[in-house]
Amino acid sequence: MLSKRMTAVLALLGGAGAERSAGLAGPGAAAAAAALGVDGIAAGMGTGPAGMVIAWGRQRTSAALEDAQFTLGQGPCVDASADGAPILVADLAEAGERWPAFTPAARKLGVGALFAFPLQIGAISVGALLAHRAAPGPLTGRQLADALALADAVTVLLLHHAAPETDGTDDAPGSSFGAPWPGWAAPSTYRAQVHQATGMISVQLDVDLAEALVRLRAHAYAEDRRVAEVADDVVARRLRFDPSDP
Repeated sequence: MLSKRMTAVLALLGGAGAERSAGLAGPGAAAAAAALGVDGIAAGMGTGPAGMVIAWGRQRTSAALEDAQFTLGQGPCVDASADGAPILVADLAEAGERWPAFTPAARKLGVGALFAFPLQIGAISVGALLAHRAAPGPLTGRQLADALALADAVTVLLLHHAAPETDGTDDAPGSSFGAPWPGWAAPSTYRAQVHQATGMISVQLDVDLAEALVRLRAHAYAEDRRVAEVADDVVARRLRFDPSDP
């Protein structure tokens, strides 16, 4: 049985008109986080090496966690999408062996526990939902049931949502930049620039797109920068990849 709080959240997400728009906005994600007893929550569309685009949830740490996963190519959403199963990490301090690069990056953000759930249509994963909190500790049985129901509802919401009106109150970093539609909450994860840079690197190095993305990520990791920042340099022609580079 779902909690009363989550029942109210699911009603908000499944509503119509202004009610559904509220579910897509910050208050909907905040209500879901409160129901699950976590500090932040977000969901994104997309799987594989191209990463996800955060489409629901406006919490800065959530965006930073997804950016770290994209840069490093590892993390709970990567595994949840690939495995089609929840990834429940009650104590991130014990996940160093599983994600040797992502774990220290996440802990640096003040995260102590992570819970990722695939967004699925049947057996096909289309993205992931990630909940996080500073304090280590597992989800209760009720919270886990709530999270699974939430993942199903968010999958439907994101796949069938028509762009809502925006009130311009997005507090995500760089929110003045363009995004596919106003509900896509974190432009830092809208990676058209990254895809363009990947194509340019592919030509510069005469490699396929997958290898070009690996090289872009490796460069960002080596310089302790976000992939999006390095991509900006490539697109602006401030940085060029040379075949002679190691």
